Amino acid sequence: MERKTEERSTETARRISIRWKVMQVLGAALIALGLFLDWPPPQEANLPDTSSFLIIVGGLLGTVGLLAALRRE
Repeated sequence: MERKTEERSTETARRISIRWKVMQVLGAALIALGLFLDWPPPQEANLPDTSSFLIIVGGLLGTVGLLAALRRE
């Protein structure tokens, strides 16, 4: 019984480790896209440009990944 519980906790820790790494990579990729690609200007004046949006979403995703990593450590 204890072995099954230990296996579950090990599997859960492995899945969380993979999730935060994926969040970090996706966040970095979105930030890089926002910084280095030239996006067309927005169609409406009240909408932010795509580069800013990608940088903000990438930063949020990276922060969530970092917080998930810190929570498990």
